[in-house]
Amino acid sequence: MAYHNLLVAYDGSEQSIRALKTGIEMARSWNAKLEVVHVFDIPMLIVGEAMIPPPVENSVAIAQEADNLAAEAQSILSASDVQAEVTVLQGDPGRRVIEMAEEKGIDLIILGSRGISGIKEMFLGSVSNYIVKHSNIPLHILK
Repeated sequence: MAYHNLLVAYDGSEQSIRALKTGIEMARSWNAKLEVVHVFDIPMLIVGEAMIPPPVENSVAIAQEADNLAAEAQSILSASDVQAEVTVLQGDPGRRVIEMAEEKGIDLIILGSRGISGIKEMFLGSVSNYIVKHSNIPLHILK
């Protein structure tokens, strides 16, 4: 089955680099449009009912790292002959990936997975696990 609108979730990890390279190959073979998204979140400290934002310099560093990862993804794309758009979003990564996919009419989401399961997943969470449970869009997950 050929897909026409692909979305790769990119976070700079080895798994997401593999997902991006797979997305490039799929886009090339299907002549599909490729979107790449990096989502960053600025964590808030919650104490009782108070939400305490991190120091401004931490927020700036997190946003700068997101821009660096987007540039890294763009560099990988530049080495290919596939046209793609790289987007940086802020918020909960799993939710934002699904929202973008729905907004852009994506018909296949490609992402890497570290293979976290069991107790580790319960405490650490998993973006790919969230997307698997909440997305109605077909997925291609690389471990």
